[in-house]
Amino acid sequence: MNSKKYIYISTIIFFVLIINYWNAKKNLSHDYISVNNDVIFIDTHIDFKRDILKSHTDPWISPIKYCVKSPVNKENVKTAISDIEKNTCIRFQQHENCNNDSQEMVFESGQGCSSYVGHVSENHSQVITLSSGCYINPYIILHEIGHALGLVHEHSRIDRDEYVKIDVNSLANTEDKNYKIISNKNYFNYSTAYDYSALMHYAPYDFATFWRWAFGYPVIAPKLHWQYSRMMGQRRKMTFNEYKRVNLCYCNWCNWVDNSTGKRIKNDKKTKNDIADCKNGGYPDFRNCSKCLCPTGYTGDSCRDVVKTKDNCGETTYKNVNYTGASLILRGKMNCNIFLQADNKTKKVELNVMYANAPYRNKICTEDVGYQFKYRKDKGATGLLLCGTYIQNTIVTSESDSILVIYKGESGHSLLTLFFKQID
Repeated sequence: MNSKKYIYISTIIFFVLIINYWNAKKNLSHDYISVNNDVIFIDTHIDFKRDILKSHTDPWISPIKYCVKSPVNKENVKTAISDIEKNTCIRFQQHENCNNDSQEMVFESGQGCSSYVGHVSENHSQVITLSSGCYINPYIILHEIGHALGLVHEHSRIDRDEYVKIDVNSLANTEDKNYKIISNKNYFNYSTAYDYSALMHYAPYDFATFWRWAFGYPVIAPKLHWQYSRMMGQRRKMTFNEYKRVNLCYCNWCNWVDNSTGKRIKNDKKTKNDIADCKNGGYPDFRNCSKCLCPTGYTGDSCRDVVKTKDNCGETTYKNVNYTGASLILRGKMNCNIFLQADNKTKKVELNVMYANAPYRNKICTEDVGYQFKYRKDKGATGLLLCGTYIQNTIVTSESDSILVIYKGESGHSLLTLFFKQID
């Protein structure tokens, strides 16, 4: 009898804990308003926006003034702002007293985490609301600043259906608005590819109903590879392509894109020698237009070169991958960048990850610990990341003629076994 009573009580406690965890996780406190006849969402910390809204009428003017109201953590706000200043031309200027009648970001405590998308008014301050669960993390604050600068949902891109599947049956009531595609002409992605690891990307179960979450039915699922689901929702860094969009929107001093269309400008003979010809997803450095800012794994003035490491990696460049193929084993504590290229630009490379043992410190696989495979055409997008142990084959096929493998072995137990070959 006591045994049954124990099981009964344990079951009740288990479900109470599960429900409490779910309620804490979903943190739903959404609202939306209309500005100039456009719907602009106000988001909680799990409702982020990507692409970027280009404001032609009221852009933010650098340095952007800001103030922080108690009890918001000022040091964490500074950390988030420092990250932006380190990666863009945008500068911020802190004021102790908030001024509601001027252009200013005001960080204040409130329910949930929220921000307008883009700059709303030239003559008024703009509030970024942060709960205690938000201002404890600088990168959640960075999310909200990203909104204020204009970043919108990744899964709201007009091409999102090529990359993810949205299960509306798993959504909680009234939350479908957070998954609508945005086709506003002022939202530009600047020819950057979909990035599953974006800081502004939803996690798979954000806004799911309790029972769909409990039984493992995600709201958002990747179409390219199921492993991308383990990358979605990271809150550790803003990705290369996200900062690329911010820079091309605010720091297009090299005149590399047309900010009225978001399209690349073809430079004439008079200017082409002054502006770098960036490859592999790079773009001109706003501090020196003759050099490029390069994505992870690439370097050089034009991002044509693969970063060389000092570790004993053996052969790292395979520029004539053939149909027969070859195997490669990387093991132990070292960093290696392996470049695989077909012997013909009209061909592709197929890569089979036969075994992988990589660190898996957190629930989400991130670029700092995972093995990365850049097989997509846009090398600026985060490649497929693998964390943990994989004993089944994972196969990727290059969208162009090459793949870059980034191995980060953190211990003697780290191991990666590959087979690669050329295919038509």
